[in-house]
Amino acid sequence: MASLTQKWLRDCAQPYPNPHRVYADIDAALARFTTLRPKSDVYTFDDGRTQLLLCLHGLLPITFRNVSYNIPIALWVTRDYPRQSPIVYVVPTNDMIVKSGKYVDVSGRCNIEYIQHWDRKPEGCSLSALLEALQDHFSRAPPLYSKPTNQAPSKPLYRSPPPIPQPLPPSPPPRVLGPASPPPPPPPLPPQTVTHVPIFAPEPPRPPIPDLLDENDSSPPANYVSFPAPPPRPPNPELLSLHQQVHHKLSSELNSLSQALALDAERLRAQQSDLLAGEPAIKDEMARLEAVRDVCRTVANRTRQAVQQAESNIAELRRKGDPEVDELVCATSIVHNQLINLIADDNAIEDTIYHLHRALNAGRIDLERFLRSTRVLAEEQFMKRALIEKIQSGVSTMSSSSIAPD
Repeated sequence: MASLTQKWLRDCAQPYPNPHRVYADIDAALARFTTLRPKSDVYTFDDGRTQLLLCLHGLLPITFRNVSYNIPIALWVTRDYPRQSPIVYVVPTNDMIVKSGKYVDVSGRCNIEYIQHWDRKPEGCSLSALLEALQDHFSRAPPLYSKPTNQAPSKPLYRSPPPIPQPLPPSPPPRVLGPASPPPPPPPLPPQTVTHVPIFAPEPPRPPIPDLLDENDSSPPANYVSFPAPPPRPPNPELLSLHQQVHHKLSSELNSLSQALALDAERLRAQQSDLLAGEPAIKDEMARLEAVRDVCRTVANRTRQAVQQAESNIAELRRKGDPEVDELVCATSIVHNQLINLIADDNAIEDTIYHLHRALNAGRIDLERFLRSTRVLAEEQFMKRALIEKIQSGVSTMSSSSIAPD
């Protein structure tokens, strides 16, 4: 399985300018941190660009206050690696929240001192050292914390309820007409008391429970007034801002992904049209190549047969041995054989007279012997040349008579 992962990783590193360094560093990081896994995915930059990059994702073990934790991270290897530092994110789960600070922003992107040092001097940095630096930094200041399971109750808010209405005073008894007298003063109103009712933000005020033992019915008392529900708690502005940022981020990533998918779909459609248009040409070329293959096979069979026949003939000639010279030079008729012999004798006499001249000049024979031998050879050569001319004239006459029309 490890060899398959390494083969896949080696193939995925080929588009990088320095594939050997990318493969070596990722392989070393995977061997050092066994909780990480490689993948190839599309990364969207802040300017909206998308690019297929290699990514190491998984859990990074740390120790905080003598307790072991696992921090989920994603480390993206850029195309300019190792000249450009990788892009590191902490990836919180559903029950975690990013603790933003100096080296980790709200989105979870990390920019620790080692990454800043990488940008200044990349030749001395590697993925394994970066993961160790992240491990050390997170052990001192974890970038995530768990969401609270139960929210603490809000502090009670106090407000004055509206005054309780008092019963009207009884009407004065009718008076008998008499001398005018000042009207009696109205009875004093009882003092109004103001009470403070606690109103909790998760929960509206509850009405008092009537005493069923003293009352005849379950209707509320006459002086009971229901208070309106408090206004809802306003949303947290920071949470709204975070929601807007997340929505904007997701919308931009969705738009970028949609554009990338649209471009890929257009490219695939163009390739499909090219393949469909090239199918007849491919079939025609295949038919032509099959015809050429059949011709080549036929010629190869004929050549093989000719070679085999030539080899058998050579073996037969070697078995018979070298033929005589006289057997090689022969004519188709007796007259032509006689002509060949006469010409050979003429040439031999010519060569003999030549060598006699050389022997005379060299002093090997005397003049008398030279003249005698030359006279005899000249007479013989004359007779042979005369016979040659006679035979040639007869052969030419026979040839012209055979060619002439009847």
